[in-house]
Amino acid sequence: MVIPRYAKSAATLLSLGATRALMGEDAEIGPLDAQLWDEEREEPGSALNEVQALEQLHSVALQHLDQTMVTMVGATHKKTDVLLPIAAKFVSDMMCPMLNKIDAVHYAKQARILAVAQHYAVRLLLLAGAPEERANKIADWLVNRYPEHGFVIDRQEVESGGFLPLVDATDSLNERVKAVERALLASRITAFGRLKEE
Repeated sequence: MVIPRYAKSAATLLSLGATRALMGEDAEIGPLDAQLWDEEREEPGSALNEVQALEQLHSVALQHLDQTMVTMVGATHKKTDVLLPIAAKFVSDMMCPMLNKIDAVHYAKQARILAVAQHYAVRLLLLAGAPEERANKIADWLVNRYPEHGFVIDRQEVESGGFLPLVDATDSLNERVKAVERALLASRITAFGRLKEE
């Protein structure tokens, strides 16, 4: 697999099946969060938006519960078992309007779509020879750990994360990769295929 410049989204997924990968100096891959058309906003959006929103609300609710308990214990000096139900109701009443905006069926659909991307990533990594534990870790990282679809994962991060089996190229091969990159930039096309040496 040769990545002269970009292998984003579905191209990142395809690259996971490579047994050897060569990345250009400025090449990058991207996260595997599925992009879906949002009918309401009339624009593409990430399946992670809704999934991460629920995770964020959960985290915020726990933080507010902790802060509320600390404040109430300090102010009243009552036992925590007396104050906890009061604090929980306070936080619940505050969080309910936001949680009610999440459509459970839609959330489940988005989560399934992300799970599909993750399963395919694992399968491709296993076919390329990655150990199962590493394949699962890489797939989880690429699907769930980046903040947005356009996030840049450069050659250095690909190497340190072990995302692809990178190989070093000879000067001659590097020059050919740069030539391919220049040709792609000049023609403004997206290309996927085999390089043939003549």
